Amino acid sequence: MEEISFGLLKGIECRFVKTDPEIVEFISNKRGIGQERVREMLRYNIFTFNQFSRLTQMTIGMITNKTRPSVINGGYNTELDYCFPFQDDERKGPKFIVRNEKSEKYIRV
Repeated sequence: MEEISFGLLKGIECRFVKTDPEIVEFISNKRGIGQERVREMLRYNIFTFNQFSRLTQMTIGMITNKTRPSVINGGYNTELDYCFPFQDDERKGPKFIVRNEKSEKYIRV
């Protein structure tokens, strides 16, 4: 995985993460989505758990715990936001970390 400086996201310096071609091909074939669309989504919007683990040095278990909701002031909150962008017919699929301020604070350079 190649990392290069990406610039600022609302005042937070972040990194562009080049997704391994094998991941793109696997998701494209499994979900029937064009490789360019998969590449675009992974590049700008979301991280795989393995990518996020490599960027932050967190274990997969720690990342999973940070996606679990907790009740704060009567509402649900997570330390990391997640999504299921490549759903199958049963509306299930792999979980990804959303690239936003919550995730970027863990990968500051």
